Amino acid sequence: MNDQSYTQNKNQLNPLTADIESVIYTTKSQSEIWTSCYFGGDNANRAFNLLYVLDFDGLLDSQAMELAIQTLINRHESLRATFSTDGIHMSIFKQLPISITNLDLSNLDKKSQIEAFEHYKNVETHYIFDLANGPLFRVGLIKFSDVKHSLIINIHHIICDGWSISIILDELGIIYSAFVENKTPLLPESIPFSIYANEEQLFSNSNEYKEIEKYWIELYEHSIPIVDLPTDNPRPSLRTYESERLDFSLDSELLASIKKTGLSVGTSLITTLLASFEVLLYQLTGQNDIVVGVPSAGQPVTAMKDLIGHCVNLLPLRSNPISNISFIDYLSKRRTELFDAYDNQQLSFGHLLQKLNVARDPSRIPLVPVAFNIGLDMADGVAFSNLNFNLKNTAESFNTFEIFLNASGNEKNLVLEWSFNKVLFKPETIQKMMVSFEQILRKIVEDPSKTLEQITFQDYTKTYKKVNNTEIQYPNVTLTDLIRQQAKITPNNLALEFHNSKTTYADLDKKVNQLAQYLKTQGVQSGDFIAVSFPRSPELLYTLLAIVQCGAAYLPLDPEYPKERLEFMLKDSNAKVLITSKIVAASLPTWPHTLFIEEAMSVLDQYTTSPLSTTVTPDDVIYLLYTSGSTGNPKGVPITHKNLVNFLCSMALEPGIHENDRVLSITTISFDIAGLELYLPLIKGATLILADQETARDGRLLLGLLKKENISFLQATPTTWLMLLDSGWSFPLPIKALCGGEAMPADLAKELLEKCDSLWNMYGPTETTIWSSLKQIKEEDALITIGKPIANTQFYILDKQGQLVAPGKIGEIAIGGDGVAKGYWNRPELTAEKFIENRFSNTQDDKIYLTGDLGKILPNNEIECLGRLDQQVKIRGHRIEPGEVEQALIVLEGIKQAVVLANENFLIAHIVPDSSIETAKMKIPLWREILTSKLPSHLMPHDFNVLETMPTTLNGKIDRKVLLQYKTNKIANYTEPRTAEEIIVATIWKEVLNIDTIDVLSNFFEMGGHSLIAVRVMNKVEQKTGKRLPLSALFEHSTIEKFAKLLNSDSKINSSYLVPVKPEGSKPPLFIIHGAGLNVLNFIHIVSHFDEDQPVYGIQGIGPNGYDNWFESIEEMAACYIESIIKINPKGPYALAGFSFGGVVAFEMARQLKEQDKIVSIVALLDTYADSSYYCKPYWQKKLMRSYENNRKRLSYLKEILTSWKAFKMRTRAKKEYILEMYFGQKNIMTEQETLALEEFTVTNSMVNKIVDRYHLKPQNFGVDLFRAKDDPEYKFDPIFMGWKKAALKGVNIHTIPGDHLAIVDPPNDKILARMLQDILDERHTNI
Repeated sequence: MNDQSYTQNKNQLNPLTADIESVIYTTKSQSEIWTSCYFGGDNANRAFNLLYVLDFDGLLDSQAMELAIQTLINRHESLRATFSTDGIHMSIFKQLPISITNLDLSNLDKKSQIEAFEHYKNVETHYIFDLANGPLFRVGLIKFSDVKHSLIINIHHIICDGWSISIILDELGIIYSAFVENKTPLLPESIPFSIYANEEQLFSNSNEYKEIEKYWIELYEHSIPIVDLPTDNPRPSLRTYESERLDFSLDSELLASIKKTGLSVGTSLITTLLASFEVLLYQLTGQNDIVVGVPSAGQPVTAMKDLIGHCVNLLPLRSNPISNISFIDYLSKRRTELFDAYDNQQLSFGHLLQKLNVARDPSRIPLVPVAFNIGLDMADGVAFSNLNFNLKNTAESFNTFEIFLNASGNEKNLVLEWSFNKVLFKPETIQKMMVSFEQILRKIVEDPSKTLEQITFQDYTKTYKKVNNTEIQYPNVTLTDLIRQQAKITPNNLALEFHNSKTTYADLDKKVNQLAQYLKTQGVQSGDFIAVSFPRSPELLYTLLAIVQCGAAYLPLDPEYPKERLEFMLKDSNAKVLITSKIVAASLPTWPHTLFIEEAMSVLDQYTTSPLSTTVTPDDVIYLLYTSGSTGNPKGVPITHKNLVNFLCSMALEPGIHENDRVLSITTISFDIAGLELYLPLIKGATLILADQETARDGRLLLGLLKKENISFLQATPTTWLMLLDSGWSFPLPIKALCGGEAMPADLAKELLEKCDSLWNMYGPTETTIWSSLKQIKEEDALITIGKPIANTQFYILDKQGQLVAPGKIGEIAIGGDGVAKGYWNRPELTAEKFIENRFSNTQDDKIYLTGDLGKILPNNEIECLGRLDQQVKIRGHRIEPGEVEQALIVLEGIKQAVVLANENFLIAHIVPDSSIETAKMKIPLWREILTSKLPSHLMPHDFNVLETMPTTLNGKIDRKVLLQYKTNKIANYTEPRTAEEIIVATIWKEVLNIDTIDVLSNFFEMGGHSLIAVRVMNKVEQKTGKRLPLSALFEHSTIEKFAKLLNSDSKINSSYLVPVKPEGSKPPLFIIHGAGLNVLNFIHIVSHFDEDQPVYGIQGIGPNGYDNWFESIEEMAACYIESIIKINPKGPYALAGFSFGGVVAFEMARQLKEQDKIVSIVALLDTYADSSYYCKPYWQKKLMRSYENNRKRLSYLKEILTSWKAFKMRTRAKKEYILEMYFGQKNIMTEQETLALEEFTVTNSMVNKIVDRYHLKPQNFGVDLFRAKDDPEYKFDPIFMGWKKAALKGVNIHTIPGDHLAIVDPPNDKILARMLQDILDERHTNI
């Protein structure tokens, strides 16, 4: 369709020339929309387009329609309004002529008509209203034939709401009908919007308003829920607005039944549908704390029902659907709660967000990602003379919400319009949501007395059957039977090696039989618990196997455990005998019946080599192993022969073991995984090699043993594998590597894959017998999962109500099957809590164990483990998964291992670096800066504890209890705030730094503050005190004590261009000029590395009047700065440095100083790039040159990718980052302070660009020092001289600094740059 075939409305207002009737303050709700449009960009603006279509049948009078529309506009102030460029004021014009777009399609065939009509609607949907110039109301009239027309109304939400649309339609019908009938329209007196706005302003200062404010604040004061909908795609780092809409008609009989259900407890259809929708969200999210945004019209509340304007408030309705409440009771509860909410509806959503201080995540709409609205009977009572019409609310292409469910039509024909963010959701997902919603509605009307758990139940058993299809046959025998049978098959195979001793299977069988006979004479009987504690040795293996042959179970005791703990285990188990060695006995509690292994072995020859005749069954306990308990005392887990035999038979199949394998055992027997090392080789004729304790703990010795003994099978924790790698392991070994006990880091997996034949990730708690799932890790695996269940084992992912969650949703991992223990020893209450009935099994008395681990089922039916439920901590109302912070840490350069723990109200990052501790501590500020750009503020570690190695438990796991003993942020001589101003500053700093206690003498930047947070501090100071301070004030006054004194002054605090960053010293001062951000906070770190007697001044681009009367040119800026520095250093010499854009200013300052015959010792350009456009004078030439260079850049970049391996890898890496973000959720999330800083930078950068466009760089007869960023990936046309060779006629001295463009002034590169500058300054000034 040719766009020229119809006339577009191009009227735009000029606020300077048009007649303004009045100017009023925008309302709070309007201000929120303006802000969203301003910062969200064009698509955010489009999201507020309200587009309606009226399809007419009959003879339509187009002139009467145009006149009716103009009359409507003349009646209502909002339709004649625009907004100031800062969004503060609303201008209402006396007249606003509007021309209708007329589009005649009557000459086209039907198909072409449809295409042209859809094209027109699409243009309107994408139209960007100019809020400052208007008009904000557009109308199009489309003619299909003499008797078929469509009227399209497009109006911006900032001047209109849903209530207003009804009034517009009603009045338009009345006016049009009167005109075609030659009558005077009978209309109520119009209500000026200015009255509403003024009343709202007055109301906001009333006591009633304070009570309303109090109601909402109390509703959210303890916690602020985040409605986390499961999305199809990763959430982009910046919020998107592109949307689609799917419409579904609701069955009229079902609708009538829903209405009837609501009436039974005195609730309306609207309330019943809203409550039902909340139940759907409860089902989708698994959350029992839900917030839904519901628009509430302000007209009826203020008795202005005929008012047109934006009067709507978005009410964040909070609800708590819980599993055991019936729907009818839930509905009654919501009825009361909604009455309260609507009684307090006169509070704007944005104002509430400010009061609650909701942390802004640029990727999300705060608090209410989901909205619900009922717009019934919008055209009820509307009539157009001699015309039939049908009203349509067109599908939106843009929307502010992730999901917006609007119910339109009437109570007999209800349409549910699902608008959804198409970046986050697929249409088929929304269709499934609608199916689920309808199923919920049907269950409600069938029996509203059913609980929410019953109503939301969904059957996922088919998926879980696929995951848990693990049934295989295994022998119903004991471990003793398996090993004895293997000894008969391979009697001469080596069963055991330790140092220089070697034992065959036949000899092992004899030794075990003799020791069992001995134990029997010592009173060991079936059912006894026998404690065992002595070092790893052949005698240890004999003892364990002899005990179980007696029908008893062994209780492993590690002598390195505290005596108190060991004594508890002995008493709790009622151990009959303690078997130990004479050396170890001194470390153990005294026990009535103690046997020494030395004495037992010395008399062994006196006993027969025949096995005992004692009957042992698969259901007998084989060992009792104690694990840490949350109450302080350990809890015992009895494991049966059946549990262990199933596990060993499964391991023999996968990962698999063969007769010629050599398995190294390095694990203490008090850690259950020792069961695999000790017994797996013995049931398959392989050889078990025992490592002594010293070797197992020394990476170098262990690595030597692996090589010397030709080990082919090794199991270890990630910590032990890291220890091996740190010990110089740089060559491949023919090892099948099993890694378990803790999460396997991706970097570790990568290194092990390069050095081992195969790598397996193992997962499982003690309570389900060693390992319960496994996964072979391959190079192509982008995600390390815990794989699938082992044989005869089932995994379930459960929600808080114990129901199966949908695949892809997160819940608690529960494990069932033949590995599950019967419970805890002597702990019936804890057993009942953790070992629960398996409702998903048909086998009687089946139990599943609740692991406390979070996980989800992936599309390939593997399970991803996502950390511990009990490691989840709550800090200042935020629920935090430390694992998320750990993942962000371990990808940072210089960090090898990271564990994050909560200490009181702080997150502490415990770090093992890949360099020295001293070097790592220097990198902490850099790590903070990077994390600030990747993590929300509540996930930021407050301190870093740098360690050479992580402390480990005796089982080789990281000892988190030891790490918790590290104390931080404890101020020995604490000075509390003493004045009102210090209290204000301290409160703000505590909030933005997330620290509960701050000494008034503590330095802002040493406590983790940086330039991004500084922007937020200054905003909050201005909000709290009304004083606008320059950013540099924080640099000069970086303690609470100093900063508070600024607030104590009644006079206006002005900013100086010169910031005395480090004014002390006798040397000629160095002046460092700002970049395009115009502030000097990015020089925080570098100044501390200059010599003590080297003065350093920063030059910022914000002067005494802020940005008012700012510079018209770079020449003017340079002259002003020269005036400032001459006051400090009247005679010179002048040392100038400029960062980025500041380098250009430094060059111009040097030019002007030279003209004044001043001595300039250095012009240091800190990664300043002067592209060719600087050398052009007219703007059109500059623009042409930039376009030319951009094209050259693209061609050169393409050529480099095709010919350079380095460039190709860089491009591949960029592609990989895109894939990780798109498909695996790795993304950069802007924090609130980063968003503020970006807004500030956007303003300053636009100002800088204007004066850059006016600047003509001319060659000068002096040289410059260029400090280039070594690692900056940004393509440059002149990468060597960066455009300065032509300008500096006396040469360009090139210095290279590690890091990218921004990082050259940050740690650790700041130290290098400062040292280079200091050396050059000293040399130059010596010669002057």
